[in-house]
Amino acid sequence: MSDTQSPPKPEGMPFLGHALEYARDPIEAIEKFGNKGDIVEVDTPIQSFYLVTGPKMIQEILVKKHERFTIGPAQQESFAGITDNAVNMSTGDDWRRRRKAIRPAFTGDTVEAYRRRMIGEAVESVRAWEHGETFDLHKEMRVFTMRMLTDTLLGIDIRGDEEVVISASDALIDRANLRRVGRYLPDWLPTPTDRRFERSVRQLDEYVDMCIQQRRGESDGEDVCSLLLKAADRGALSEVEVRHNLVGLLLAGTSSPGGSLMHAWRLLDRHPSVLESLREEYDSVVDGDALKPDEVDDLELTQHVLSETLRLYPPTVGVNRMATESVSVGRYEFDEGTQFILPQWVPHRDDRFWEDPESFDPFRWQRDVERPQFSYFPFSGGPRFCPGKKVARQEMVIALAEMVGRVDLDVSVDGDIEFKPSMTLRPATEHVATVKRR
Repeated sequence: MSDTQSPPKPEGMPFLGHALEYARDPIEAIEKFGNKGDIVEVDTPIQSFYLVTGPKMIQEILVKKHERFTIGPAQQESFAGITDNAVNMSTGDDWRRRRKAIRPAFTGDTVEAYRRRMIGEAVESVRAWEHGETFDLHKEMRVFTMRMLTDTLLGIDIRGDEEVVISASDALIDRANLRRVGRYLPDWLPTPTDRRFERSVRQLDEYVDMCIQQRRGESDGEDVCSLLLKAADRGALSEVEVRHNLVGLLLAGTSSPGGSLMHAWRLLDRHPSVLESLREEYDSVVDGDALKPDEVDDLELTQHVLSETLRLYPPTVGVNRMATESVSVGRYEFDEGTQFILPQWVPHRDDRFWEDPESFDPFRWQRDVERPQFSYFPFSGGPRFCPGKKVARQEMVIALAEMVGRVDLDVSVDGDIEFKPSMTLRPATEHVATVKRR
């Protein structure tokens, strides 16, 4: 910082600062630190960063002054070697070129065209569940959404090959674990976690390459891979960029929507009146044996349930940014290289913006309430918002609607909800679901 006036700094431990507290439980630490102000300094022996929880300052970083920031080292380190040439890892002119090239695959009209594929996969997955069957809810939701996503992204049926994506996703989360000693070792000293990561990523790369070659040999398809290959044919993307973007979308789209659906089912299990209202909506909207693409937009309460779930349990611990030049945020001045974490958890539960913020209330989204724009940003925001945001929303709405319309899931949770200390809000608490056919 170049200004003598600095943001508040919570009390920490000698030499360790806030490192132990943050690594032990990032969410608890973020809540505690966030209560100290809209921006606070967090100090560790390795680095310091600023935790930004005030919506106006978040908007400054993500929107108003976005050109003065880039993705932070934490994101770069987590995805290094797996999506180096994808839009989520790009900066400067490369980011602008890649973003422009993949945009046609995620426009409103294009995403709507994916609906029929998503619905077909969702119906098939739910029909395969047997009455009385039990399963690990988080894993099943990940597999469920993965099947929908791979059909949309790659135009394939991944049944039988799900472990290729699951293994790479788990290896990525494990490598980003804040408690992992290997995170702080030199790159030339490989650890078992690093080796598993490299092996899993190599297998996923090979699998996606196979899918790309398969799409190359077929006629035009209505999937993301086909659209990105058209961009490659125009010279807008290289083959490597096509693969890295597909791999990045697969990993993000497998972990986040699956976790959100797990949370949604647990919340619905605890609020049976909301679940009954969802079923009434499904029965009133769906004319036939399954959703039709033009009926999805009429599932308003289903969308509100997911918005509320994402408010209470956002997909990531926070958005990571680094200043590329001297910049002011709020009334403070920061030097080039300063790092910031923008955690959704705190503003999403701030009673300045949300009435009874800890409560699950999907109907709040039907009420006309004014609140700052960045009091809610589950998929980040500004020009660098998640490119797959619309696909993920469609995927979750369709998945939840088809599940609610066909089955009930009794959810048993082993203790209080806890999370693994990583970049995503990966649950550490076991959720077991029992299927009851409607």
